[in-house]
Amino acid sequence: MEKFPLSSVKMDETKSTQTDRLRLIDAFYQATDLGMLLLNTRGEIVSVNKTAEVLLGQRQDSLAGKTPEPLFDLNQFDQSKSGETELFHESVLPRLLHEVRTTSRTRRFETVAHHKNGTPVPVAFSVSGLWERNTIAGYAVTFLEISERKKAELEQHENQEQLKAVIASLDDIVFELDTEGRFREIWARSDDFLFLPREKIIGHTLSEMFGAEFARPFEEGLREVTRTGETFQWEYPSMKPGDNRWFNAKCSLVIENEKPTGRVSVCIQEITDRKEMELSLRQSEEKFRLLAEGIPGAIFMMKNDDTNTIQYINNKITSLTGYTVEDFYSGKVSLLSLVHNEDREYVTNIRTKSLDDRLSYTLEYRLLHRDKTSRWVSETGIGVQSGQGFMLEGFISDITQRKESEEELRRMADENSRVFNNSITLAAVTGFDGYFKKLNPAWEKTLGWSRDELLTKPINEFIHPEDLVKTEEMMRVVCTGHTIAMFENRYRCKDGTYRWLLWGSSPDIARKVIYASAIDITSRKKFEEELIISKRNLEVAAYELEEQNRQLDEFAHIISHNLRAPVANIKALLNFITEDSQPGDYQLIFEKIRNVAHNIGETMNELMEMIKIRKTHDIERVEIRFKDILDKVVQSLEGELIEAGATVTYNFNNAPKIYYSKPYLESILQNLISNAVKYRSPNRIPEIFVSTDLIPTGIELRVKDNGLGIDLKQHGDKLFGLHKTFHENKEARGVGLFLTKTQIETLGGSVKVESVVDEGTTFIIQF
Repeated sequence: MEKFPLSSVKMDETKSTQTDRLRLIDAFYQATDLGMLLLNTRGEIVSVNKTAEVLLGQRQDSLAGKTPEPLFDLNQFDQSKSGETELFHESVLPRLLHEVRTTSRTRRFETVAHHKNGTPVPVAFSVSGLWERNTIAGYAVTFLEISERKKAELEQHENQEQLKAVIASLDDIVFELDTEGRFREIWARSDDFLFLPREKIIGHTLSEMFGAEFARPFEEGLREVTRTGETFQWEYPSMKPGDNRWFNAKCSLVIENEKPTGRVSVCIQEITDRKEMELSLRQSEEKFRLLAEGIPGAIFMMKNDDTNTIQYINNKITSLTGYTVEDFYSGKVSLLSLVHNEDREYVTNIRTKSLDDRLSYTLEYRLLHRDKTSRWVSETGIGVQSGQGFMLEGFISDITQRKESEEELRRMADENSRVFNNSITLAAVTGFDGYFKKLNPAWEKTLGWSRDELLTKPINEFIHPEDLVKTEEMMRVVCTGHTIAMFENRYRCKDGTYRWLLWGSSPDIARKVIYASAIDITSRKKFEEELIISKRNLEVAAYELEEQNRQLDEFAHIISHNLRAPVANIKALLNFITEDSQPGDYQLIFEKIRNVAHNIGETMNELMEMIKIRKTHDIERVEIRFKDILDKVVQSLEGELIEAGATVTYNFNNAPKIYYSKPYLESILQNLISNAVKYRSPNRIPEIFVSTDLIPTGIELRVKDNGLGIDLKQHGDKLFGLHKTFHENKEARGVGLFLTKTQIETLGGSVKVESVVDEGTTFIIQF
């Protein structure tokens, strides 16, 4: 393989100096991030550095003696030579080397290197001559990978194209103002949209362009945006003479890298159409009022609230009720308060159903007049959605005369009235429209309603809500011409109680009526219900007994588990006392034992209170500081912690408090911390970290240790099972995690575990 002396080696240097310099050059040649190929005068590869081997995926011995032309897309050389006459008709490489040789200049351009695996690698490519005593001795080819730069250039190009596309589609104008309120940037589809030429806007404030009076509200809004970060909007008419257009300016703080810059972006949008619509709406409302006052009846619009607050009502309401329009607007009276007591529930139900079903309705009811009389009215209405929520719009007309005529007709008896009226069963003629047409006196005796009350209200108003669906289905069957022999449902009495009726019915399709009779079977039904209730009571008693047994069992486990740790703690503290212990040591140990005993007493009292509360199936929740509970638990386990050399740290800054059961939270922390000590690694000092944080659903508690860890793949599905243990520990009972999960889920929370064997475990509780 040929060697080339380099021009950087001075001929008058000593041989030793030259050797040192060549060694440094060779070190650079092998260590540089540039891929380098050394070519002989024929353009054949004689040396390849390590970077070139990596970028090309080929070793030096496979490249030696070959030309570099297949390794690069050298056509970029031709494309970079704008208009230059070609000197050679063969491949590109000889032309490239000829130019370097004849001009003594380095030739640079960007191209693509071809990796052995076929991957194209963008590179910055250069060829320079290697000279010795003004004679070309070879060539040096260097190339640097520029993939990341190309990617960044592509992304920048795409972002610029997207910005151009957005600007081209804007119907609005967007400005950017600096901290002094001067316009620094303008984005618009065309400068024709601007209120002034661009050069008269950039660098100026609104005060400078249009005067302080016009700019004052806008500048106050800009200051508010800068101070609070909140968006500010301002509507204003066109500033051009003779231009009737309206605009809306929306100002927002410019944020960069999630930090406010002090600059403000302003989006200008034309709102002329909306302003014209508002004017048209006001004109339409005036026309509506004029029309409404001429209609023979009361038109109303009211809120769907408890008092039916009136939003609009015309003056015809005065002839119907004796009250003025102002009486309704002021809230002195309402349409609902004037509905007859016997019709109020019916009216409310129909209106509510109409709102729920989004359907129109028509109903008839009695409306009380100011002179203490009542008028029959017909109301047609519909629920509509408005900016204030759901509203009722309707029309009320006086139908008193029609109702009086109907009442007179109902008084007329037909030829079978005597038989009909003397029947001891409940006889009825019912219309296909869902109203009673005729009833015998037995109805009044059985239900307590007068004939008028029964005849003027829909049958469905008297039927028990739970029987409505099946009754309506029965009515549909009968109306198709079928006879029903046995049918049961409940009817409401005037005193609010219900009576069970057993029906038989037959239709008259031509007259659209149903002939029916019923007998009262309430006593029989009552006996059946008593039997059912007795059975249900026995089932409830059995369930409650089972639940009490479960709670007693759980309480026993809680006491056993929660007391085991303090007892172990006392034992651990006593172990510190030896024959060499001093009185001060005894005093310190006894003081810690006294604290443990005090905590045991508190725990027992809290557990007893919990038992009392659970008798009412309720668990008391109070505001608790996590720090207070952790201090108590650490104090109870102090002996074990000292014996193990464990440290307990915490961070409750994000969520220092919780509304929770104090005994439960203490038990949860005690179980998890004592487990962390119990299952510590013998290879490191135990470290326990307790923290809280706010999450979208509530509060999250984490207890993290660096102990033995748990193989979740093997034990994850039974981790919280009763009497399940996963480590060889003679004190393990398999109760702590079971109780912990039970307590957390009892109060609606959840618990999960993250663990790596021999690294540690984190318990995550979400309250």
